[in-house]
Formats: sequence, structure tokens, C-alpha cells
Amino acid sequence: MVVIRADANSKIGMGHVMRCLSVADALLKRGEEVLFVTADDTPVPLLTKKGVPYRVLHTDYADMEAELPGLLCILQELTQRAELPEEVLSRMSSQRKDIAILVDSYYVTEKYLAALKKRITTIYMDDIYAFSYPVDMLINYNIYGEEMGYEKDAAFADTKLLLGTEYVPLREEFAAGAGYAQSRKELSAETENVTPAEDRLHQTAEQGRTADGGILITTGGSDSFNLAGQLLMEAMKYDALKEKEYHVVSGSLNPHIGELQALAQKHENIHIHCNVTNMAELMAESEVALSAGGSTLYELCAMGVPVIAFSFAENQERLVQTFVKRGIAQYGGNYRTDGNKMIQNTIAGLEKLCGDEALKTEYRRKALQLVDGRGAERIAEALLSEQ
Repeated sequence: MVVIRADANSKIGMGHVMRCLSVADALLKRGEEVLFVTADDTPVPLLTKKGVPYRVLHTDYADMEAELPGLLCILQELTQRAELPEEVLSRMSSQRKDIAILVDSYYVTEKYLAALKKRITTIYMDDIYAFSYPVDMLINYNIYGEEMGYEKDAAFADTKLLLGTEYVPLREEFAAGAGYAQSRKELSAETENVTPAEDRLHQTAEQGRTADGGILITTGGSDSFNLAGQLLMEAMKYDALKEKEYHVVSGSLNPHIGELQALAQKHENIHIHCNVTNMAELMAESEVALSAGGSTLYELCAMGVPVIAFSFAENQERLVQTFVKRGIAQYGGNYRTDGNKMIQNTIAGLEKLCGDEALKTEYRRKALQLVDGRGAERIAEALLSEQ
């Protein structure tokens, strides 16, 4: 069994839970039991919809040390179950005796992780390298993951490191939607020497993406600054952009959903999608995406969508800047540094990018080379190998 400790709310968004759900799906497909543990009820509707078992601690998500007694109690309960005789286990839902915990939160402390590792195999999903985490396995799937210096830290000498974009934990729909080509049994003579990324580039064109495709706007599950609304209003000022179709992806935690829906009523070409289940399909039909930094950037890469990326949180800026420096995305700006400038730059960049087919093709090519959509599978295999 793998216990997954992650949270979601209007302040931190849905990213932690969503990427962990991708790993959970991969584990479940391999016959492994999964249990989500959350601080509060916010993620419960999503977990229920996905059919994933969960336990709620009823604690403060930002004070993780305070939750240790409750969490350790749950782990002890599971561990005792795992130590039951084999004949008893065989009558239960799982026969696995090994238990591990995957933690995904920026609020962990050294004391918290050490307490877990003392009792159970502990895996941590990291983005920021805040300190030397006392864990058995560390995952940083970001484009800069291999550059952060974990290998040079003596504290990680015995820690298994999963670093880089081959471990990006995307949902299965993105691997399938991107047309991942490695398992194709037949290649024509014309495509015999075509790389998987090039093959997928051809497939994205065949999916119907044209110069007149829609514009996808994704600003996170909460969007407390109403970036989507501001971007739409700015786009309506441009003659070359005001007639395009806009698809805004929003979550249930967005406090500005009413404003977005009102805007959509005034403009027939604006469409609001709440709690979407067909994200890969929306991406596949998009000409360009306007996206905040985060896991969505990797999803867009897997689908080969040209991106104008921006940030509104401290942990997003490094990711956005790295994408831009490597020529995978166009820079929109940092909302916290200068909000108005970010909005204006993003839409001005959109007008330019929509009119440059060569640049869009180049962005698609580089994006498809970065992510293949199979990171969750690789993480699941690594987790199971540790048990």
C-alpha cells in the first residue's frame, strides 16, 4: 500500500493533489492499494469522484508537525494490518505487507519527515529544495530538477533520486493524447527514421490544430487574482484577437467564477470550462495556450501546444524562466512584480505568436521533446521497487 499525503485549497490550489492522483492511478493499475490522507475536506469531492480511498485529519495544512500524532496513528493501524498472518491477509482487499508514504507539501519540516522515515518508507515530492530532506526517495520532475545539486548533498547519499522531466506525473490521457509512438508496431518507409517527438508533432497537426484554433487560458484551480478575467478583457482590445475562440479552464475553488461566466455571456467566443475531465482534448484543439507556471506547463508540452507562460507565485517563476530560456515557451511576465505589465505583455505576445506559424511549430517541436507523458508510470515502478 502507498499512503499519499497531499492537500488542496483556495490558497495552494489543486496542483499537489492532481499530480499525486496521476501517481495513484499508475499504482492502482499495477494492483497496488492507495490511500489519500488530507488535512481537511477540500479535496474530498475530487477524491470521491475518482473513487480513491481517503482519510481526513481535520488539521491545519500549514502546520504539519501538529498532525503527526493523527497521521502516525493511521500508519500504525495500516502497519498492524500488514503484519497480520498471511491467511488473514488473503481474505482482505490486499495481500501486500509493505507500506510506503508519498508526501507532497511545501510545509514539511525535518522533524516531520524524520518521524515518518523512522517508521515507514518515506518518499517526498519536491520543487524547491528547502532543506536536506530525511527521506528514502526524492522526486523532483522539474526541468531544472537535475541542476539543483541533490547529488552533492551528503544527506542524500542513501536516498534514491528521481530527477528530471522523464518523471513528470501526468495523467494517462496526456500520454495517449500526445500520440506517444514508441509502441507502434509498423512505421512506413517515409517515417522509419522519425523520432517519437517528430512523429507526435505530425500527429498534433493531424488532430486538427490550425492557425485559427482556439486560445486556451489556464491560471490554476483557484486564480485568486482573476488573471483569466484580466487576460480576456485585455485580449478584447485587439482587433486581431477579439474574434478568436477562448477556452478558460477553471476550478471549483475559483472565487471569480461568477465574473468569468458573466463575461462569457457578453461574448459568444468566450467559453468557461469548470472542473474539466477532458483537458487533453481541450489542449489538442488549441492554437496557443496562456498558462501559469506549474504542472499544466508539462501537460501542454505533452500535447505540443505553444505556450505563453507567466507566474503569480514565488515557486512558479523559476519554472517559467527555465522554459523561456530553453526556448520552450514565450515569457508573459511575473504578476507579483508588475501585474498590469504581465497582462499586457502576455496578450501582446499572443497577438505576435498567433501570426507566426514558424515560431509556433518550433515551440511545439521543443515541447514534445521534453515530455512523453509516462512519468507517473516510472514513479509507480520506482515506488513498488522500494517495497
